[in-house]
Amino acid sequence: MDIYLAKSAIEQSMNLNDSSLPTNVYWHGAEPLIAGIDFYSKIFEWTEENFGLDTVRHHIQTNGTLLNEHWYDIFIKHHITVGVSLDGPMILHDRHRKVKSREGSFDVVFSNISEARKRKLYFDVLCVISRDTLDHIDELFNFFWENKIDFGVEPLICEDQTQQAELGITPQEYALVITHLFDRWFYQVDRKIKNFVPAYHYVHSLLTGVNSYCNFSKCCSTHYLAVSPDGDVYSCIMFAGHPEYSFGNLKKQNMKDILASDVRKPFLSPRVELIRECQQCKWTNLCNAGCPHNALIKNGHMLAPDFFCESYKTIFSHVENALLKELGISSRTEALVAGNSQITKA
Repeated sequence: MDIYLAKSAIEQSMNLNDSSLPTNVYWHGAEPLIAGIDFYSKIFEWTEENFGLDTVRHHIQTNGTLLNEHWYDIFIKHHITVGVSLDGPMILHDRHRKVKSREGSFDVVFSNISEARKRKLYFDVLCVISRDTLDHIDELFNFFWENKIDFGVEPLICEDQTQQAELGITPQEYALVITHLFDRWFYQVDRKIKNFVPAYHYVHSLLTGVNSYCNFSKCCSTHYLAVSPDGDVYSCIMFAGHPEYSFGNLKKQNMKDILASDVRKPFLSPRVELIRECQQCKWTNLCNAGCPHNALIKNGHMLAPDFFCESYKTIFSHVENALLKELGISSRTEALVAGNSQITKA
């Protein structure tokens, strides 16, 4: 992405957004650090000069191989949060995250994370769960626990059905992974891991009745946009590369007109209200039919539940039972009206 498109995307978003709230900008790739320090230095300085230090909040998701002291300096100076892709211990991470020589990247990534911690750079870790993870769930948790690293997990879901069969996991398998990791996290005696995602979001949803997870947003397109390097605008990064789902192009149109596109209109209707299966589900108000892209991958259209619908049902039930037991109460209704002291305890 050239710097002029990047500035245009940020500026036009700022002009449309609520000025009393921060605008979050997430830099994804492939690998976003390839754009170089000079590119980001100019972007960060420009946003601070025009909008203030924390009015635009930048976040970068990186594979961690290019991190060094120069990146740490710029991230700390400009209050940048960094997400690092790390798929657990070496036995898991190096299976698929290799450098050009075909050697695994674990050593360099973990070394860079360790240095970032010394510099007190704020970062979190994103871990992809694939078929290779299934026999190593405890090893995965133990690795993050022993290193006191908060982490989030995402299931691998491939658009190519052959790859999905080889590497992806089923909804049933995903539920087993998340419920097991939840128990390891929730029942820690020595709480070395403070935050584990998505478990945190399940707990938050059950205790407050409000979801905080993009997969469970009632209408994610009202607060997310993705801009590709060629200027195409999508509902989110998952749809990038599918031109039929582009709302328009920022190099040819302004953002206001793009947001009024007919292509965007279906994304603005709450899917959960249009899907028959969701109307009888106990978790409808918390799940909201899940991720539209996951639904598209499974069904070829978005007016269906998320591919991991059955996973969510199992996980919500499991987490609810753990919370009710911890709070010493008998129903979710009681949990929602419980005092702050009880909720804090959980």
